Amino acid sequence: RTRRGMGVVWAGRGATQTNHLQWTVRFAIAKEQEAIDFYTQLAATAKWEAVANELRSIAAMEVDHKQRLQRMNIQVAATTVNPKATNLKIADYLVEIQPSDNMTWQDILNIAMRRELVAMNLYNDLASIIADGTAKQMVENLSAEESKHKLYFEGIWDQEILTEN
Repeated sequence: RTRRGMGVVWAGRGATQTNHLQWTVRFAIAKEQEAIDFYTQLAATAKWEAVANELRSIAAMEVDHKQRLQRMNIQVAATTVNPKATNLKIADYLVEIQPSDNMTWQDILNIAMRRELVAMNLYNDLASIIADGTAKQMVENLSAEESKHKLYFEGIWDQEILTEN
């Protein structure tokens, strides 16, 4: 059986390790595209050029993440997937707050930090189920890059939101 969602196909019970990993990587690709769209749109509306430039830079990094995932050799990586990985934890990777036209800067930072946290967690979990060295290193690197994005937004939060309150 398959179930569609997020533009990807999820293979249910009896799914092979290849199907499981393929679905997870497709999900990650879809989430990267969401991040690209989010940061590109946010950059277009940013009040300060320095922030807009940083958001465009982050969007470009997300494009790179998407391309690396698209180049990943699923067949090779799936041959070494840890079979204990049965919980997809999809809810853990969804951002509850959705962007809207009337968001405050605090709302935007909240969404950005949450997006980066869930991306980081997704890649950490994906790395934990892959034993193939090349694929594992790639997703660990993606996780590290997402953590840097999160730290960037946390720094802004610390400077601009916490000092106001």
